[in-house]
Amino acid sequence: MSIWIIRHGQSQSNAGLATIGPHENALSELGDRQSRCIPTAVKQTPDLIVTSPYLRTQLTAQPLIQQFPHTPVEVWQVQEFTYLDLQFDQPTTTQARKPLSKAYWDRCDPEYVDGPNAESLVQLMERVRTTLNQLQQQSGFVVVFSHGFFIKAMLWQILANPTVIDAVAMNRLLGFSRGFPVPNASILQVEFDSDGIAHWSSFITNHLPPELESAAPDATAASDAGDRPS
Repeated sequence: MSIWIIRHGQSQSNAGLATIGPHENALSELGDRQSRCIPTAVKQTPDLIVTSPYLRTQLTAQPLIQQFPHTPVEVWQVQEFTYLDLQFDQPTTTQARKPLSKAYWDRCDPEYVDGPNAESLVQLMERVRTTLNQLQQQSGFVVVFSHGFFIKAMLWQILANPTVIDAVAMNRLLGFSRGFPVPNASILQVEFDSDGIAHWSSFITNHLPPELESAAPDATAASDAGDRPS
């Protein structure tokens, strides 16, 4: 079994534009160009293509879906960690959300839910574990289109295997997420061996022309880790 986990192309929010909520945050012009480069990296027909429910992953996946029109497509709960209860009638930018993001992480309460349009860190990690179980049940070649912080949370779950998600675990996950970038439209290749142990590559971007790769800053790194929508 081979699994490719791909972060969506640059979104409008990644590009610094104001967006309304996490679901309808579309791709920027650059993100659209990045998404069209992804099929060049795929040399065999996928057995399954997975996207999150969010528009930016579905748009990123579309060129690959068009290249392999007979491959089944499923929507899994691999969407980004949405911990801020944003007002859907009031567009905000990443910069404007920064104080709200800092307040959330400073609270350090993994069970806190900001409102009806948000989830807790505990709920995020439940989705992560469910996704890992789903992946281990697949066979063949699976391509998953997901999001920066969710991908980092998956890797942290594999590496740390936390038995409880408490304040200590929350701080450790945040620190882990700040340790490396997940570039837009990058590919993480993952395989599970016969013992269920995961092995993965670095984040691959050589399918992107230099002008697209260098222009794809990672919105999930450094002090903005976890800010949503990305």
